[in-house]
Amino acid sequence: MLLRLSSRGARRNVKRHSLVNIIAGAAVLIAAIFVVYTVISNSIAIKEQTAEYEALAKQTAEVKEQNAQINGYLNGVNLDEYIENIARDKFDFANPDERIYYVVPGN
Repeated sequence: MLLRLSSRGARRNVKRHSLVNIIAGAAVLIAAIFVVYTVISNSIAIKEQTAEYEALAKQTAEVKEQNAQINGYLNGVNLDEYIENIARDKFDFANPDERIYYVVPGN
């Protein structure tokens, strides 16, 4: 026994199914776009964090090197040499019998 639907009932079911399919497709598309956006933004954030970490690691290594140098001067009790090195490196001082040359790159 087959039941035939009237043409109006059949059209309503088809319209309902097509509307549900369109809504479901749109939801899947929005979810896919959200996932792709999230992955890309996380990837960019990871690259930025990695660059920041590498810069901080380099800075930490430089500070550790300076600390080791200072500890070497303090353990060797050679404060005169330490003061002389600071005067030469940071303040560009020289002894009276020395000349300081600055290298200027040519154009």
